[in-house]
Amino acid sequence: MENLDKIPTMGRKRIIIEKEITRENLIPILQKALSIHYQNQQDCKYLIDYCKGKQNILDRNTEDAGYNSTINNKTVINYAWSSIRDIVGYTFGKNTQYTPTTGSYRKDIDELSRILTYESNALADHESSTFASICGFGYLCMLPSDELLSDYMPDIPLIDCSLSPLNTFVIQSARIGNPVTMSVTYYDDEEYTYFLCYTDEKMYSIKTKGIGTLATGQDIIITEQENPIGLNPITMVQNNAFLMGDFEVAISVLDAINQLASDTLNDVENVIKSLLIVINAELDDKTVEKVKKNRILELVGGDQNNKIPDAKFIYQQLDAIGMQNIREYLEEAYKQIIGIPDRKTRGGGGGDTGDAVKLRDGWADIEIVARIKEQYFKVAKRKQVAVAIRILQKLGLVSKNFRTRYLDIKVPRNNIDNLQTKAQAYSTLNGTKTLHPADALDMVELTTDIDTKIDRGIKFWEEQAEKQQELKEKNQEIKMGQQQENQYNTDIKETKARKDAIKTENKNAKRERIY
Repeated sequence: MENLDKIPTMGRKRIIIEKEITRENLIPILQKALSIHYQNQQDCKYLIDYCKGKQNILDRNTEDAGYNSTINNKTVINYAWSSIRDIVGYTFGKNTQYTPTTGSYRKDIDELSRILTYESNALADHESSTFASICGFGYLCMLPSDELLSDYMPDIPLIDCSLSPLNTFVIQSARIGNPVTMSVTYYDDEEYTYFLCYTDEKMYSIKTKGIGTLATGQDIIITEQENPIGLNPITMVQNNAFLMGDFEVAISVLDAINQLASDTLNDVENVIKSLLIVINAELDDKTVEKVKKNRILELVGGDQNNKIPDAKFIYQQLDAIGMQNIREYLEEAYKQIIGIPDRKTRGGGGGDTGDAVKLRDGWADIEIVARIKEQYFKVAKRKQVAVAIRILQKLGLVSKNFRTRYLDIKVPRNNIDNLQTKAQAYSTLNGTKTLHPADALDMVELTTDIDTKIDRGIKFWEEQAEKQQELKEKNQEIKMGQQQENQYNTDIKETKARKDAIKTENKNAKRERIY
């Protein structure tokens, strides 16, 4: 069934060339790099097609199927696609956030976040991460907007996009850390091939009649100019240290699942198309001709007088229970290898919740996968943010001293699962009064954006405290005013009573004098 020549080697090969790149040696270096790139390109094409459903079972012929010539079901159960969707969606399902490590540049970070969000930065992150999850690497590109060449400032002065690994690659140095010395992307039209090559200092544009002409040195036009950004705008997003896709390590398991599903359908069809054998009963020619179309075989014994006619179907049927056990075993093995959750309910009980479910059903595994991806993604994203900052500085939109070290890159995920248990644990940790609230939040994994959440929380409760204090002072003023008003009314009443008393006394005294 499997065409072993098609299956890629595990992981892609890095393009490492230890030479200083100049205009004079640009073409030889590009030729050497392309020879390695084409190997990686073939692997990437195979893995992308595999993810889209073009899998090895589709190449199976009828002889490999092991049934009659009319039975050869080829069924693809595309776990590769669902795995990439789940892993990338879980890890990068929310927009990348940029949080300040110091309060001095909060305004610059807000401006950077606003521009990147408007430029669909999250989509570029998702696309490059999807390529990385399938092929082992993807590419991010950050460039100044083409509209900057006009006389007015565009709303968004950046181009933030992802590039396909099928026509993009980077050349790395052999020095420690393998820093990127040049990035290359190319495209074709009906007549020419165009290369765009970037270093930190230079930009090279190459126009040639097909890649094959690079070796001859003819029909090549090279344009060289200074890199106005001063940084390489293309960055490789690694999936892991081996540049290997997520489902790549389990292709043989996926092929086995496809074969098992296809053979199960073959088994069902084999029963439907089974052959009816008629023993010791001779049919006339007209009847035989009619029933042969319906898969009947007539066998006549030597002595018809002593034989009892018989008829039965002949077919092979695999053990259904055994096949189901094998299928479940393969599916479980695949999910454990890849690190994705299991949809099956394998436990039960009133207390079967919380961390027990996360560990049992594989949610802890996909969190581990996401954390590893996050570290590699942050390395690439930090370089892209540095390019964006450099462009915005040249346009005067952020401070000249603003650097990537003044911000932190967060990849938020959905951490509200088992929220009640986490909240109780957080309350208990705070109750010990030995841990900082930020450390307690990190331990219970309530959020990945701890500093921002705490800053907003502190600001919110300070505002609430100020409002409560203002309300309290206002209530006190109202109360004091009411008391003063009551005292004023009391004084008026007392004064009136005294006046009335004096008036009554004077009236009585006058009456006494008259009498």
